[in-house]
Amino acid sequence: MKFATAAFAATSLALLAQPAAAQQAEAPSAAQMAPVSDQELENFVIAASMIGQIHESAEIDAAEKEQASMKVLSQAQLTPQRFNSIGAALQSDEDLQARATQTVARLRAEQAEG
Repeated sequence: MKFATAAFAATSLALLAQPAAAQQAEAPSAAQMAPVSDQELENFVIAASMIGQIHESAEIDAAEKEQASMKVLSQAQLTPQRFNSIGAALQSDEDLQARATQTVARLRAEQAEG
């Protein structure tokens, strides 16, 4: 699912490696986690970017930030728990980190093309 990739340009992998601020949910260890599909990883990358921008905004109060973040996760077809699990796995899973880096590069290239 592609949505709002324009919001993606400023995303760094540092943001992606952090568990979601959208909702504090316990994330299982990477060993217990179901595999992350390419589409799910793309949705995660875009959602992480958008949530990061929401949480950096000084114009939105905390309750609205939470609500907007949950809407982003819904659009990305990710539960807060799954989002947090992927974020936690990015901290230690080198293969997932490499895939995320490739996804970021591909999305940036697609955005640059128009």
